[in-house]
Amino acid sequence: MADLLQLIQTRRSVRAFTAAPVSRAQIEKILNAGRLAPSGKNTQPWRFVVVESAGKREALAKLAPQAGMIKTAPLTLAVLCDRDAGYDELKDAQEIGAAIENILLTVHSLGLGACWMGKTRNVDIERVVGAGESEELMALIPIGHPAEDPDETDRLPLERITRFV
Repeated sequence: MADLLQLIQTRRSVRAFTAAPVSRAQIEKILNAGRLAPSGKNTQPWRFVVVESAGKREALAKLAPQAGMIKTAPLTLAVLCDRDAGYDELKDAQEIGAAIENILLTVHSLGLGACWMGKTRNVDIERVVGAGESEELMALIPIGHPAEDPDETDRLPLERITRFV
């Protein structure tokens, strides 16, 4: 596995994918990385739905912003929060974010690409992915083999975003 800092520095959002499938072994590594994220009181509020079928991906694409990514990726991972498992909405969201970052870094380490799609809360999308009564959609993550190398993005300088007190 690549050096962690190098993975963090080189990970980019991938929005165009080839038709090559993602193997079951790769999917399990990705999901396991998400499962190992830290959570307060070990609540582990995340739930994952792997959407591989063309019909389900097409249904998601009709409902989600930036549908092209979902159409071209061989799978989309729906990340849900089980509100019955958690204990605080803010903490649950933070924990889900940690799980998603683990997922994104693992995807990158496997030579795959992904894009974290937020602002996806939609009861129709939740219905497509089979969300339970206590589950709330937190993100969609199209995953696949990159069709192109994304450009490096600008980041704010450290001194602009950091204060020492």
